[in-house]
Amino acid sequence: MSSIYLTDRSSLFDRLYSIAPVWLQNVGISVYGILWRQQRFGGNFPKLVAQFQERERFSFNEWREYQTRQLQALLQHANRTIRYYRELFNSLGLQSRSLEYFTPEDLPNLPLLEKETIRSNPDKFLNQEVDRRRLLIDYTSGTTGTPLPVLRSTLTNRATSAAYEARIRRWAGVNYRMSRAMIGGRIVIPPTRAKPPFWRYNLAERQLYLSAFHISPANTSNYVAALNFFRPKYLVGYASAHYFLARNAEEQGLQLYRPQAILTSSDKLTPEMRQLLQRVYGCQVFDGYSGVENCCLASECEHHRMHLSPDVGIVELVDSDGRPTPPGEMGEIVATGLLNFDQPLIRYRTGDYAILSPEPCPCGRQMPVLEELVGRLEDIVIGQDGREVIRFQGIFLGLPNVREAQIIQKTLKYFQVRLVVNAGFSEDEKRILYQRFVERLGPINLEFQLVDQIERTERGKFRAVVSHVPRAQRTSCT
Repeated sequence: MSSIYLTDRSSLFDRLYSIAPVWLQNVGISVYGILWRQQRFGGNFPKLVAQFQERERFSFNEWREYQTRQLQALLQHANRTIRYYRELFNSLGLQSRSLEYFTPEDLPNLPLLEKETIRSNPDKFLNQEVDRRRLLIDYTSGTTGTPLPVLRSTLTNRATSAAYEARIRRWAGVNYRMSRAMIGGRIVIPPTRAKPPFWRYNLAERQLYLSAFHISPANTSNYVAALNFFRPKYLVGYASAHYFLARNAEEQGLQLYRPQAILTSSDKLTPEMRQLLQRVYGCQVFDGYSGVENCCLASECEHHRMHLSPDVGIVELVDSDGRPTPPGEMGEIVATGLLNFDQPLIRYRTGDYAILSPEPCPCGRQMPVLEELVGRLEDIVIGQDGREVIRFQGIFLGLPNVREAQIIQKTLKYFQVRLVVNAGFSEDEKRILYQRFVERLGPINLEFQLVDQIERTERGKFRAVVSHVPRAQRTSCT
């Protein structure tokens, strides 16, 4: 196993956190918030935000010139410092001199980068000139298999944070200094906890962090009470989780205060979900798309058209054969990140899908517009107490022998996990997976199926979560 992989999250700190009283957990989260705030918003962060905002006035030609310069710098850097790309460019006959004249139109001459390639050789993608101990590490959600480790420097972290600030928060009329409520994938509360509060508070950032794993009809009033008490300026997090909570509140006749905006991400926001959120909260919803890899960013402007940010990454939409798809047709998002020189990802297959719009946006920004962000195909899993879960973030973390996985819900209590594994996959890893399912859903029956491959849809899409629980059974849960 490569040295880049960290141990499972069941570290000493996590175990201590899980048994600490609520007040001490809030203190721990707030202390972490102080450190994390400096990592993201310190140093040159204000200058970077201003630069992202200035570039929004670029013409189409200015964007192309900017991307060309950044791409050439990235490729030359990768050739000099990244072992994987040095070997790749040599095999393709690309010398340093030719990389100086490389353009975005030349990218299809490079092969697509598969997740499995990174997973199998993570060290080969790291900048050899930096001390990896000084890099920040995060992981992709890992709903389809072993999460990918993503490393970046503090400077890179601030650049990606500045892009989020300029293109997501400020387009929605909010900023990082305002209080917010988050529903995300971190397990801030032991999922088996049956009593409120189902939230923790980060005083350093005035962040109310609500558990995504306890939203159920029975718990909704506690969530509503917390939101109405803290009254955060805006809401952020999983589109599905915010929708489930708002729908439960509306069905129970519970009144919610009015935030300034809701910023959704991570899973597909449907028109129905947007309408309900706007109806329940009385504010606008702004959807966004990025990912831990930070290869690309898409966000909604004031006209709710979703723009790609050309200064975050070069985005290609390709069909199942890797050929470019024209506007109006769905293609897989293939991204070349322009911000992270510590672990460059060039022509990276995200596994997500989108449709490019042929129409410009009335906002006047000459940044590409997505007609639709299709995202992944993931069904809603229903818990025995009525909780609904669509994101199983981190469930395969620290299990590098799991190459691909698909979660199938047969009944409320019976699940299958179809796994493509390496030879080293063990019974201990099965026990870890079972425990993680129980932590999120309570006692269940879990069947493991080891397979050679997991089928894709007719369009080549990977279904990470499939549920066969009928809608009638979902709505009858209490």
